[in-house]
Amino acid sequence: MIDSSFTIGITGNIATGKSVIRHMLANAGLFGLDADSIANRMLYPGTQSYQQVLDAFGPEIKTEQGQISNKKLGQIVFNDQRALEKLEALVHPEVIKTIFNRIQAAGQPVVSIEAIKLIESGLSNHCDKIWVSYASFDHQMRRLRSSRALTDQEAKARINSQPPQIDKFAHADVIINTETTFKETWIRTQRALNDTIQSINDFAPLHINISKDWFGTSVNTVPATQLERAWKELTRQSLTDLYECLGSKMVLALSKNEHIQAFVLWESWNFSGTLNRVFPGEFFEAQPALVFDAFEKHAQFHQVEILLVAQKILEAGEIRPEQFAFDLQLPAQITYPAWQIAAQKAVCNTPTSIWQKVLAQPFESINAA
Repeated sequence: MIDSSFTIGITGNIATGKSVIRHMLANAGLFGLDADSIANRMLYPGTQSYQQVLDAFGPEIKTEQGQISNKKLGQIVFNDQRALEKLEALVHPEVIKTIFNRIQAAGQPVVSIEAIKLIESGLSNHCDKIWVSYASFDHQMRRLRSSRALTDQEAKARINSQPPQIDKFAHADVIINTETTFKETWIRTQRALNDTIQSINDFAPLHINISKDWFGTSVNTVPATQLERAWKELTRQSLTDLYECLGSKMVLALSKNEHIQAFVLWESWNFSGTLNRVFPGEFFEAQPALVFDAFEKHAQFHQVEILLVAQKILEAGEIRPEQFAFDLQLPAQITYPAWQIAAQKAVCNTPTSIWQKVLAQPFESINAA
């Protein structure tokens, strides 16, 4: 067990909804880690694992920029079990060490870890509860084709490279079927969380003080009927959109006098935070300082290292991020790989500048010793 925190380990085979569950727990106020994102960081140039993996698999897995190509490496390891085991032996020890360090730095009473190899790597031995996501083969194939643009052959190879899903069920304290709607998955996740944390005395809902009158809170603290009513009134979007956002983005409710006045939506990816939308739009234009403060504080809770804001979401061009210590840069000028990828995604891989604000240096660089 991890002494500093009650730890929920989330596992399941590829494309079964692990990340949806982790996002939903994050939107319930939990600090969460994605082992796959951390593993990717282990392969960046300059790390110990980078050179070890190149030595093991050859320079042909590098991109023109000198980085390790996940696609090229995946074509090798997902078609050769021994190659996959070799890669895991090189990377997993550093991943687990970093997870422990990040949890200790977070200092939160309850945390979650998403890891496809949670059990096989031994990481499950350090978790208090094991949650397993489930989806049928057809659902896995559909998700891999749509979300990762894999061919049928590539998708089948990735699915078949893993042990049967039923093998994980024997280790599970909770099993969540994610084939249903996002709302049903949210309800199941919240029910399982409530059952899990009943005995944890020091767990408290996320509450972000922004000013004397304003605060941000995780949406699970709001009664469902009140949340849904506020969402429809402030966003003019469907409830289906709400629950899909809760499984894919960070959703922060901004309240005054116990009433939700706005929603801040942002994408948390590999410890970068990209502002997606603020509802209603006129609230952002009227209260930019409040929105940026809430965004930053929420992101810091999740160990985000860089904030990103694309020009396209700045309503009517009246909001000036430079007033809040943001700098305008091209994604290519952002040197750390994870940050650069996040910036490129935010501008849809176009040669467009993006507002960025560095909150902390890459955790793995600071804690390399």
